Amino acid sequence: MAGRRVNLSDLADEAVLPEARVPAFVESAPRTARVHQVAANPLNTRDLASDRAKIESIAESMRTHGQLQPCAVVAREAFLRIYPEHATAIGSAIWVQVTGGRRRAAALMAEQPNLDIVVKNGLADSREAWVSATAAENLDRENLDPIEEARAVQLLAQECGTAKAAAALLSRTPPWVTQRLNLLKLAPEVQSMLRAGEVPLRDVRDLHQLPPEKQLDELRQRQRPTTEPELTAVNEPDVGGDANPRSAPLRRSSAASAIRRLGGTPDKIAESLRAELEPDALRALAELLLRGPAADSDA
Repeated sequence: MAGRRVNLSDLADEAVLPEARVPAFVESAPRTARVHQVAANPLNTRDLASDRAKIESIAESMRTHGQLQPCAVVAREAFLRIYPEHATAIGSAIWVQVTGGRRRAAALMAEQPNLDIVVKNGLADSREAWVSATAAENLDRENLDPIEEARAVQLLAQECGTAKAAAALLSRTPPWVTQRLNLLKLAPEVQSMLRAGEVPLRDVRDLHQLPPEKQLDELRQRQRPTTEPELTAVNEPDVGGDANPRSAPLRRSSAASAIRRLGGTPDKIAESLRAELEPDALRALAELLLRGPAADSDA
């Protein structure tokens, strides 16, 4: 049976449906956008220029398999409400990327015309929400180097007002946040060595207490190989020997040196480890320490 003919003029006086009053840039299911319509996150602390090898790998995967995970974005209008000073940086883009900076860079490298996105304008409710989302994405998934982590934490602490508030948003301990912020007080040469993996974090965590011009010399001093003999439990000569025990100079073992760097006392060692390790790792370490060598030998 044919439907009733509808006069369009009769619809003009009908109330607008609630959905029609929702702005066009509300959160949505994944969609496709032109790559040039998505601006890079102006507040991303990741150094994409130094991550070229990983971006090339992602680009090759995109050529073969396409984009496997969408990038989270917000509408231009939502972003400019909280960061109007970045209008020039995002240009005429319709969207601003929150997560997936390397995916966006890889799409450009692979000359892919489109980018899969999901709109999450709630991430632009406030500056604090924006920076928190960006930092959480990078810290939890992207394996930033320590200096990139520190920059992300610093930006969040600035928006939150305190390091303690930033720690709460990141589900990290305040000592962990403080430790990362202290890395930004290191001399540029020391920061570069840390980023390149030439020096472990444990060797630089307290260098910020020195003037920048003295930090590199102190670090080099710490990295010099020791020439002292091994520290033993009783410092006695070999069985059958008649050497004077005083003739064997003491040396700190690597474990003893590590204990000294961590603070030397159980409470200070625990505080240092809590700042460095996640809760699951701390629990595992405690279980291993309590288990003892006898239990380990049965494994």
